[in-house]
Amino acid sequence: MPNKDGKGPKTNGPLTGRGCGKCIVPLNTQEQEFTYLENRQKALKNELEQVKTRLKILDKEKRSK
Repeated sequence: MPNKDGKGPKTNGPLTGRGCGKCIVPLNTQEQEFTYLENRQKALKNELEQVKTRLKILDKEKRSK
C-alpha cells in the first residue's frame, strides 16, 4: 500500500493494485473472494485503458515523424 493509509493505489481501496505489494488479506469466505476479484477486475480494466491510451499516443507520435 503506497501510503500505508488503507486506501490502496490511487485511493481505490486495498487489493486494487497489481498484486505486487505486501497487502495480503486472507479470503475466508466466498463473499470476500468475490469482492476481491471484482476489485481486481476493475483495476485491470483501468490499467488496460491506460496502456491503450499510451499506445495511441506513441503511435500518433511515431506516425508524425
